[in-house]
Amino acid sequence: MAELAHNTYVTLINRTQDTLTGTWDSKQYDLLSGKSEHPLDRAVKFKEQNPVMGSEDPRTNSIIYKIGVEELHDDCSPLTPEFLARFSGSIERWDRAKLVGARPTEVVAGDNGLYSRNDASPVGLPAHSNFVNPNS
Repeated sequence: MAELAHNTYVTLINRTQDTLTGTWDSKQYDLLSGKSEHPLDRAVKFKEQNPVMGSEDPRTNSIIYKIGVEELHDDCSPLTPEFLARFSGSIERWDRAKLVGARPTEVVAGDNGLYSRNDASPVGLPAHSNFVNPNS
């Protein structure tokens, strides 16, 4: 097969029964279950944005994606809810069960409030990100 041009439209397949989201050029795209057509660049990025969390083998870097691109000969077989349930609760791409002696991942709450906009934050962060306060 000849090399695909970046602007070539390809067949993207959402392998799940859910509507997935892809972001391209700051725009959100709803990716319905089944087939859709997108430019190659966009389709590859949508695929990369939708991995099955907890499915990456840290030894080989093989990973399961919720999206496949037919023209790139990706696995486009459906992912059943039962299969995806095996990975529920994963918060990272790696499958830690494949690492010898790996501790489970845990989410730890911050204790300094530095990045919080909470009123209880010890650091007074601005409510806007402009150089000029629009309220003055």
